[in-house]
Amino acid sequence: MLSLLYGCAAHADMGRITTSDAIVSEAFQKAIIFHNLEEEILVLGTDLKADEATTVLRFIPFPSEPVVSLVEGNPFQRVSELMKEHEMVFLQFSKSGSSSALPVEVAFSAKIGAHDVTVICINEIAEFRSWVAGFLEGKGLVPGDDYQPVEHVASDYVKRDIKYFVFDLVEITPEAQFVEPIAYRFKSNELYYPLKTSNTFGGSGGIDLTIIAPRILCDTGPFSQALYIDRTEDIYESYPCLSSLSKKRPFSYPVRTSTTAELSRAEVRSIHAPARNFFDKKEAILMQLIRYYGEYDFDEDILIDISEAPRENIYKFEASDLYDPFAELNLGGLVERIEAIPPAIVDKDLVLKEACLKATLSAIEIEIERFEQRLIAAVEGPGDSGNVLTLEKRIDELLDAYEKYRKMRPADYLLPEKKTVKVKTTQPYQQDSVLELKGMSRSGPFYHAAGIEGNGYEVLKSDKTYRMTIYLVYPRDYPFPSNYVYIENFK
Repeated sequence: MLSLLYGCAAHADMGRITTSDAIVSEAFQKAIIFHNLEEEILVLGTDLKADEATTVLRFIPFPSEPVVSLVEGNPFQRVSELMKEHEMVFLQFSKSGSSSALPVEVAFSAKIGAHDVTVICINEIAEFRSWVAGFLEGKGLVPGDDYQPVEHVASDYVKRDIKYFVFDLVEITPEAQFVEPIAYRFKSNELYYPLKTSNTFGGSGGIDLTIIAPRILCDTGPFSQALYIDRTEDIYESYPCLSSLSKKRPFSYPVRTSTTAELSRAEVRSIHAPARNFFDKKEAILMQLIRYYGEYDFDEDILIDISEAPRENIYKFEASDLYDPFAELNLGGLVERIEAIPPAIVDKDLVLKEACLKATLSAIEIEIERFEQRLIAAVEGPGDSGNVLTLEKRIDELLDAYEKYRKMRPADYLLPEKKTVKVKTTQPYQQDSVLELKGMSRSGPFYHAAGIEGNGYEVLKSDKTYRMTIYLVYPRDYPFPSNYVYIENFK
């Protein structure tokens, strides 16, 4: 069900100013938040519905001026796929300006896809209403009768020195329609998501936040006792989100929290391409889903410093302690327990194919990172700027290859060329280490490790000679013969 939810259109946590008497509803909100401890990329989609055709001016506040861009593809669908691939599940839950500045400054205005976007900086809230009226008049529209709560919300943000607002003019019909997602990139040391703007819609609904960061936002345990859902009830109770480090609430609203998964750079790129170089390469990238369902009546936003939060999922859970988010029938509905899967007969050939397929994906990720580094050098120096288009094309080819193998079933994978080699190790091995072949010349062949039986290179001791069986899982771009390999066995 979560896959269906994310596969459908998503919409942002925005306020709205209507231009008619039409009733506009906001049933569910979804966002993907990338945060690297200094900047944030907030990816928002649109899925609004009205009882009659109308035009709505939506707005969202930001702590600093955002750069606005369209998002290619369907990042919400990709997040759903990754949640399945990493077997993420929900945990159990229980209670719980300067004086010389203009009053309103336009920082950016452009037509982006189906969006008519304007970024403003509000220096004096008293002039906000007249600016909006003039803005809508220029579009041939007038504000509806619901302006007062909008002004109240905007005033609250300005008082907290959150002065940048993005206005997005969209046309809405009785049939909910998908509008291309928009990404906002802005400076913020704190992870930020505005909730109070939802108060302009009123009523109740849900919010799904996918957090992708080098830290964990919400606690994942421990729990002193197992808590079960009453399968006869449609309403669940939830933990308020707690910081694993300080036990302080990032926000006090009851939410459901999933386990976490570590994403590769290629997986991050598959969600939103510009995020591929967004994170420090020394940091693990973690993904967690946080879900709220209830009244749109918030008295605080999400604004929290996560720099000191945990870098890993510090608690381990047994399958019996978890709930499967993909088995949900509806937002507040029944949840199935994870069923134990009976042991199956081991197919050694299939196990080898699965290991080689995993090594193939690792190899492509390494290649993508190599070419991205070369692209940065070509753009920023000291590389040759004339190679930019060639490098971008090669990265796109590698990303296509990654998607091909990512979607491939192990049973459909064809085992690559197999070789037996002698290797003299002189140093500890790790991912991408070059196998030190006996008798290897300066022109190769060069074999780079992309996987090993048992997944631990520490089993290879220094100053030892090994006879290895390897599989050439993916070619490496190099002037001499070079391949990434999976080490099946060694002795």
